[in-house]
Amino acid sequence: MTLWFKNRVFLLRVVFLIAVLAFLFIKSSHAQQSNALPLEVKKTIDDFIQKGNESDAANDYNQASFYFHQAGNTLWTHGFLSESIEQFKKSLTMSEKLSNSNGIAVLCTKIGLLYIELKDYNSSLVYFTRSLEIYRKMGRNQDLVSALLNVANSYHELERFNESIPLLTEVETLAKGMADAKILRNCYSLMTRVYDKLGDREKSTQYFNLFATISRNIQQQELAKKESEAQQMVEKANFKVLEVETVKEATVQELREKKLELEENQENLIKVEQLSKERLLQIDLLSKEKRLQEAEIRQQRLMRNFYIGIILIVLIISILIFFGYQKIKRANILLNIQNIEISQQKDEIEQQAEALRDLNALKDKLFSIISHDLRSPLASLFSMLNMAKDGQFSDEEEKHILSELSKNVEYNTELLENLLKWASSQMKGSTINPITFDIYDITTKKIKLYEKAARQKGIDLVNSVAANTTVFADRDMIELILRNLITNAIKFSSNGDSITVSAITSNGFVRVCVADNGKGIPQESIGRLFGKQVFSTRGTQNEKGTGLGLILCRDFVQINGGRVWVESQENVGSKFFFTIPVKKV
Repeated sequence: MTLWFKNRVFLLRVVFLIAVLAFLFIKSSHAQQSNALPLEVKKTIDDFIQKGNESDAANDYNQASFYFHQAGNTLWTHGFLSESIEQFKKSLTMSEKLSNSNGIAVLCTKIGLLYIELKDYNSSLVYFTRSLEIYRKMGRNQDLVSALLNVANSYHELERFNESIPLLTEVETLAKGMADAKILRNCYSLMTRVYDKLGDREKSTQYFNLFATISRNIQQQELAKKESEAQQMVEKANFKVLEVETVKEATVQELREKKLELEENQENLIKVEQLSKERLLQIDLLSKEKRLQEAEIRQQRLMRNFYIGIILIVLIISILIFFGYQKIKRANILLNIQNIEISQQKDEIEQQAEALRDLNALKDKLFSIISHDLRSPLASLFSMLNMAKDGQFSDEEEKHILSELSKNVEYNTELLENLLKWASSQMKGSTINPITFDIYDITTKKIKLYEKAARQKGIDLVNSVAANTTVFADRDMIELILRNLITNAIKFSSNGDSITVSAITSNGFVRVCVADNGKGIPQESIGRLFGKQVFSTRGTQNEKGTGLGLILCRDFVQINGGRVWVESQENVGSKFFFTIPVKKV
């Protein structure tokens, strides 16, 4: 799990690093593009932006709008379209604060034209539509027809041809009313392309013919205008000739002065011509420099796009690797879960097999008990009863035999009760019926029951349990536990020994102790007393046992929520402890 977490963190760091590098590269590309401006132009733009920000801070939105507008115009002139849009939008914000409808319309038109150059026709449509709405409200037809053409052109570029037709029809109507041939020419040109895209050849041809006719008319008008201007120039020249004739009779001095003046003017014209040539050369040089800068910018954009493409490919590969790793990791987790389940099932099977072996061993032991420990005493009892019936014993022998028979019957009764309890718990499962009762009453009852057997061996039975020592448990099970522990203590105690039953309440439990000072238990046997294997040991007077009683004690104590243990030392005595809850847990 730790290795997976480290790998995941590593992959996330790689993806984050690649994203940061891409961002820094794009920022660097933008910085290089900005640096491509001539220093004087860059300084002018920076000055406009600074003054715009200062005016904005001073709440002089009119001046702020002007400076941002100038910055946008300069950037547009030098081909920095995205940067120009940014400044125009800032100027637009200032105009909006001033509620300057005309300024808003002009700026929306310029932003729309820039988006057309960037081929972002959806954005251009947004801004052209806004300027169109303003011009409609203002009722300025000259601006309105330009706005209509701009919106129609955006629809055309977006291939939404049917939406551009109503706008162009409106332009045609307005242009005819204004007698604006150039607007009509632009309108017919766009209509020709729209109907051509729609596959309507007839209308496309119709509008093309209108476009061609009006274009020829415009050319003829411009030619006539130029001819008129030339005629005016000739008339002016003739007037000059007439004027010369009129002043022929001027004095020689005046002619000389005129000559000098003409020579001076000629020199000035030569100088002006020279300056014009230098200016043209400078303009040509600047134009070449601009083209070179544009070529460099295009190259930078190509390189930037190339690197961005590489970065995106690396990102995609990294993401694919990451998700592939995640898939493998999930498969490994499922495999581990299946292995754990198989291991658990194996452990359960082994536990069941172990339990089955223990049950088989216990079954064999029970059959041995039934066939030997129960059958032999019953056979002996039957034989003695037949002999007594035939009068084969004297009175003294009969008393002794009756005493032995009583012990025999008591042993068999205890054995049968333990066998029945064990068999019941194994066949039906031990059912528990806990109630609250005073354990002092049960202890008193059991001590009275076994007082005679204890006196016969010279053993004292002492009840040290305090009255009103209440517990919450199955009363019958606790009686069986006490009976087995007391009879066990009597079995392994000798003449002069004592057995004490005591109880202490602590931490919500009553700890019961059955203590004797009998012969004790060897250390190697203590661990086997409450184990799975049944074993028995003969008592101080060679009393027999089955070992089944302690197994029942262990099971019944655990069922009632307690625990059982023993402390013993050879030739000193033994203490058997078990705990029972005071109240329902």
